[in-house]
Amino acid sequence: MSATTIYLKDVLSQMKTLNAKGEAPLFDIKVRTYNKFSKTGGALKHYPVAKLVMKEESKNHNSIESLRSKPKPVVNRKNPNHFENKTRNLSLPTGEKRKINIRYIIEFNHQKVIY
Repeated sequence: MSATTIYLKDVLSQMKTLNAKGEAPLFDIKVRTYNKFSKTGGALKHYPVAKLVMKEESKNHNSIESLRSKPKPVVNRKNPNHFENKTRNLSLPTGEKRKINIRYIIEFNHQKVIY
């Protein structure tokens, strides 16, 4: 196998591993768009700095400020069924969140994705 290709299962595992600081890793990704209802899309989107939206470890969980603050109320949210829908949410540096379909990932960290 060439060094310029990567399997989709390896892409997904690299996306969800935490680094030594307990943060989600940043990566470069190219993905195609597609709207299954109107059957339109196919535009290539490039996100040079993105990370997977996931629960990260608190940076200051032992600090005095975090112990004094009130815990946030639990908000019930709809389950996105990412596994069933083959989707993932990406967080961009601008604060935006984008939902992508994993089957349309073209390139990950400058490596071509194969299935």
